[in-house]
Amino acid sequence: MKHEISVLKGDFGALIHQVTCTDLGNPAFQERAYDLWTQHAGLLAVRGDDLANLTPEQLMAWSEIFGAVERGNSVAREDKMVPGFPILRIGNIKDESGKPIAALATVPQLESDDDIRYNPETRRPVWHTDSTFRQQPPIGSVFHCRQAPPEGSETLFADTRSAFKNLAEDTKKKLEPLEAVCSLAHHDKKISLYSAGYPVLTPEQRAANPPNRVPVVLEHPVSGVPALYGLNSSTCAVLPKGENFSDEQLDICDLEGIEDSSVLILRDLLPYVTGPEFTVKWRWQPGDIVAWDNRCTMHAATGYDYERYSREMWRLTLLEKTQAAA
Repeated sequence: MKHEISVLKGDFGALIHQVTCTDLGNPAFQERAYDLWTQHAGLLAVRGDDLANLTPEQLMAWSEIFGAVERGNSVAREDKMVPGFPILRIGNIKDESGKPIAALATVPQLESDDDIRYNPETRRPVWHTDSTFRQQPPIGSVFHCRQAPPEGSETLFADTRSAFKNLAEDTKKKLEPLEAVCSLAHHDKKISLYSAGYPVLTPEQRAANPPNRVPVVLEHPVSGVPALYGLNSSTCAVLPKGENFSDEQLDICDLEGIEDSSVLILRDLLPYVTGPEFTVKWRWQPGDIVAWDNRCTMHAATGYDYERYSREMWRLTLLEKTQAAA
């Protein structure tokens, strides 16, 4: 079957229609898909009625096209995983006893497309790049839709490559020498301030998870194209590369959950980066698979009627092949 291919926004994001489970295992189709992923800023969706019957093994094999699937990072989430696989279930599904078997974070539902753009007053949607606090941040993720509400629950994507390209030259020059200081302890403390009961790191865990620094402008290791990078709930400061961030300053960020004012240089850009010219709103259908490249996109979750509808997503995290081999 000849597949129809459409672009989602400008040259950002590609969608391959009428895909079957058999297609996913075809080497020629895989090569074409990877090329589309790299050509369209690291956002690729495949859609087809047959994909609603996808097995975990088939999803794993498909995901390995884009990177190495991370295994063994399910601490405290073992009951939320697809049994026997490094696939995290996200949503509000429960087992026969009523116990939740998917990770759930409640966020506001979009009231209109105007809500896609980041709002500095509410700090919503929570646009971010994943896990920048890790010493080797993941390169991307794969989402597979098993159940989708008829309304709400869209995932938002932003093209940080084009956003950087279209910045004024003087702004680019200000950003290029900077790096983001990202701390897991800051991330967890910040979330605990608005999510009662959310655990924070113990002193021992904090010592074992020191801050990580990532470039604010990341040159993609495959394409060489620069993109904005580094904004995550863990981002506690933005500094010139190599500049010291004192233990006293880090304590304020980690123990009080207070973000250093220097992060505003990134946050102030978010309304621009998440404007309509750079963003895609993906409405899920059962069977959909979307792979995104964390190095040149940002994303955000949106809510739905959690009491009325059921949602189940399968998520895999992608590492560089060299990371997985290490």
